[in-house]
Order: sequence, then C-alpha cells, then structure tokens
Amino acid sequence: MAEASRNADLGRLRRSVTALRAYFGRLLTPPLPGDGFLLVGFLEGVVGWGLSWVFANYPAVAPFGIIISITLLWAGLTAGIVFIGVTYTVPTVRRTHVWLVWGALNLLATAVNLLAVAGLLPVELAAYGYWHPWFAVIGLGYLVTGMYKWESPQLRRQERIVYALSGVATLGLLAVTVGGVSLVVARNVFVVGGLVQLLPIGYDVLADAVLIARRQ
Repeated sequence: MAEASRNADLGRLRRSVTALRAYFGRLLTPPLPGDGFLLVGFLEGVVGWGLSWVFANYPAVAPFGIIISITLLWAGLTAGIVFIGVTYTVPTVRRTHVWLVWGALNLLATAVNLLAVAGLLPVELAAYGYWHPWFAVIGLGYLVTGMYKWESPQLRRQERIVYALSGVATLGLLAVTVGGVSLVVARNVFVVGGLVQLLPIGYDVLADAVLIARRQ
C-alpha cells in the first residue's frame, strides 16, 4: 500500500515536472504570450537592479562611472524589452492597453534619466532624475495592471490585489523619499527597487506554475 502510494506520488511529480517544462517552454517561445513577456520583464528586472547594485557597490567594474553606467544599462534594457514587445509577442499583447502604458512609462523614465545625465533638468529636479522615475514606473504600472478592467478574468483576483497593493506601496515609498522622511530607500535603492518590481511578477508566475502542477 505504501509503495503504491509512493509510486502514485512519483508519477504525479513526473507529470507536474513535464507540464511545467512545457508551460515555461511555451512562455519563452516566440511569439511570446502575455505571461511570457511578463517573464522577460522579470529577467530584465533581475539584470537591471542586480547590475545597478554591482556598479554602485563596486565602482571599478562600472565601465563609464557609476551614474552613466547605470543609466546606459537601463536605457539598453528598456530598448531591448520594447523591441521584444513590438517584435516577438503575439498581436494581442501589443494591443493590450496595460502593456502600452508600461511601454510609455519605461520610455518616459529613460528620457528623464538621459536628461538628468546630460544636465538638462532644472537644478531643483536634478536629484530626482535617476532612480525616482523608475519607482514611479513600477508604482503606476502595477496600479494600472491591478485596477484595469477589474472584473476581467484575464487576471485572477488575488493577482490583481497583489499588483494593486504593490503599486500603492511603491508610490508610497516614492512619496516619503521625495519628502525627505526616510533615507532607508535611498540608501538601499537597488535592493528595494528589485524587490518591488520582482515580487509581484514572481508571485504571478509562481501562482500559475503551482496551479498547473496541482492539476496533474
């Protein structure tokens, strides 16, 4: 009896692994579906915030100095993900209003970064031209993701709540930092930025994976 139970569990595990491999294979096979593009955004966040932290803490590896290296890194990542979104996603993704909002926000943040590096922002705004725009992107983007067409079954209710709360929390962090209330975010900006961007996406992808595994 015990052996039969173990065999059943092993069979279920094998089926789950096979199903998950097929699932992630579909996600990363062009043209990318929405969840596949979401996974690309997750990888972008890992690379962007991770390398930003490395450049800031180990300046010797920053090829053009800390600020310019980080700015060019994010400009390149933004150009890359916009290119992937336009070229390698299914048409329904390219026409989705939420993704269009994310694309516009990313391009706007990149433009602000470049203006800051070039010294073209007003003096009183120059200090807010680097990581602040990206927190605004994350906060507004997740808020739109969670709230847009609230009753649509495209996102489960739990996922909408996670995205919406993440957006509110990120904008809250941005607000207290701009107001000078807290230096914690500013001193750990790349760690905090990585967490607020990656945790909601990670939850979304993991929730889907768990659901698929449980169906086996």
